[in-house]
Amino acid sequence: PDGVDLAQFDISKSQAECRKTLGLPQEKKIILYAGHLYSWKGAQTLAEASEHFPGNELAVFVGGTDSDVKAFKDKNKGKKNILVFGHRPHAEMPFFLKAADILVLPNSAKSDMSRLFTSPMKLFEYLSAQRPIIASDLPSLREILDENTSVFFEPDNALDLASKIGNLLEDEKAAKKISDNAYQIAKRYTWNNRAENIIKFINSIDYVQ
Repeated sequence: PDGVDLAQFDISKSQAECRKTLGLPQEKKIILYAGHLYSWKGAQTLAEASEHFPGNELAVFVGGTDSDVKAFKDKNKGKKNILVFGHRPHAEMPFFLKAADILVLPNSAKSDMSRLFTSPMKLFEYLSAQRPIIASDLPSLREILDENTSVFFEPDNALDLASKIGNLLEDEKAAKKISDNAYQIAKRYTWNNRAENIIKFINSIDYVQ
């Protein structure tokens, strides 16, 4: 699995302050996806889910190559509940994640890379952001997540994703519990912990002279 620098995401700014810094609306419930716009990443599922949002929600997309961003915007032209930022400096990611109400990891089940083998960097950054996560129910993501640290939805199913978003927004207690549990998991996957584990492994090997 990948990892995260917890210190980078432990910022003192409030959600409202992060939104002001980034120019995001204060009155919206922000459902955020951060990462590339490759088809197997599943961002389009969130874009389609935005058409079924129950109320005052906004899907925010951060990331993607210039060509992918243009194609994504063209494909979703006319959708009222999405905002596409495109590629932003990684230093801004702690602010984007903290500005959100829900973080979405919508990987597609149509690709073996996505379904079985990926270890998304965004997953570990999401875990550290102290925001609730909704994720595709895939083996690759269940390597890290479970029902205590996220809400799962059926991969590639925009209606199910929209439903799970609505349910989680209504249940603040569940959202707080999930985000708190996720943050505890993030502590296991710091880069420092990875380095320590590698050193322990190396030191445990009996070398043949």
